[in-house]
Amino acid sequence: MAPLMVDVAVVGGGPAGALAARQLAGFGLQVVLIHQPRQNRQHLGESLSASAPRLLASYGLEIPESVYAPRPNDHFVRWGGREDRIAAQPEAGGGEGQRLIRRDRLDAWALAEARATGVEVVEGPAARSSGSQETALVVRSPGGNDLRVTARAVFDASGRSGALTRQDREWPGFRTTALTAHFAPGATEGTLIEAFPDGWVWSAPVVGGRRDVTVMLDAEEVAGSPEERFREAVRVVDLAGFVTGETLTPVRAADVTPYRVRSAATRGQPPLVTVGDAASALDPLSGLGTMKAMDSGLTAAVAVRTALARPSDASLALAFHSAKERGLALEAEERIGGFYAEEERFRKHAFWRRRSRSVVPPAPSPRLPGGAPGPPWGRRPGAARLIPAPDCRVEVQGVLEGDWIVPAEVVTCPGRLRPAHRVTGVALPDLFRTASRLGGIRPTLEAFPAPEPAARAALAWLVAEGFLIAGDSGSTAAATDP
Repeated sequence: MAPLMVDVAVVGGGPAGALAARQLAGFGLQVVLIHQPRQNRQHLGESLSASAPRLLASYGLEIPESVYAPRPNDHFVRWGGREDRIAAQPEAGGGEGQRLIRRDRLDAWALAEARATGVEVVEGPAARSSGSQETALVVRSPGGNDLRVTARAVFDASGRSGALTRQDREWPGFRTTALTAHFAPGATEGTLIEAFPDGWVWSAPVVGGRRDVTVMLDAEEVAGSPEERFREAVRVVDLAGFVTGETLTPVRAADVTPYRVRSAATRGQPPLVTVGDAASALDPLSGLGTMKAMDSGLTAAVAVRTALARPSDASLALAFHSAKERGLALEAEERIGGFYAEEERFRKHAFWRRRSRSVVPPAPSPRLPGGAPGPPWGRRPGAARLIPAPDCRVEVQGVLEGDWIVPAEVVTCPGRLRPAHRVTGVALPDLFRTASRLGGIRPTLEAFPAPEPAARAALAWLVAEGFLIAGDSGSTAAATDP
């Protein structure tokens, strides 16, 4: 068995793994990417959000135009009793709105970016080595010339297969099955999302002049073969004008249940870091899976670079990645649960009941005295006070600064998924302390060493996000210095 020793081994050559490997190699680390090509992958109507080009540009990356699919003119929404036809978003600034992608070309582009920075790509399935005290990976070769890889850090970027970390996943109380097939397109262009009693359907044009139709169903509730279940769902929804004739491809089934790992980074020897869908898979209703995967790989590369180069900051760096992954997954669960709750017509059906979450409407955005009119904070503007929310405090955690995770002060509150560090260029821990000590809004703005417009906006943000409570001079709560 041939040995290979590297700084980082990345298992999985999708966008998360390939871009993580590219970043790590750019930092001067020796990286091997263990990649098992997928065969006969069926094209789906996948998309990238409008913020993807800006995120990638911050890492010196630009997706070529060839990755994008032709953009439909319209988006049709049939959800919650609404029937909307939404015009395509106009071009804006450094990128367009949400765009369909050709996933095979996106994967090829990301892999080429990794190779261009010197990443060694090895094809084959990977597994943990057994029978040794040393943590290592074994890459199986069809010819029997297996490769034994040891590394200072290991990435699991193997997607839903979870080659190294599948056993650590937390699952919701339901399972979602996606059934997909291609049709010949009809005269109506555009993407479509439509809810029906037992699930929802997404349809978009794909390569080869075809249209993909994907149906999301509750795995526990719908009986029959995938073909029977798919055809029954297609009969319920209204695809008139979008597709013609019968399916051109076999109906394929996939488990698309959302999940998250308990911890996306463990500090062992070597550290094991999970990224992309291996770390957390979002509900397909989010439409952000590909974007989230790329962001996960890129920021995890910074965390691992920090852990290897600055061992004293390793715990903070790995905790940063783990907290970010978990926070994004939990935020998505809340947001998507609210979208499911909007479909009140079917709320008694098992599919919708299991996925819906009651969402408390956000409070009106507060405005500090002297700004535009907003909810009153006491009868007189001069009486307005700011009080720390219960158990909110300043502590040191890891934050992303350039190409490093560095220790920095943040404001934390129980139940909040993410700490607060900086807004509008203002250091929020310092502002939180000043407001907690002085209480009054005007004294805080006068004492804080920042331009008043920026300090005012940051102060209002701390109130809107629940770190500070807006009161008045008659409040019995006391402002404390954390």
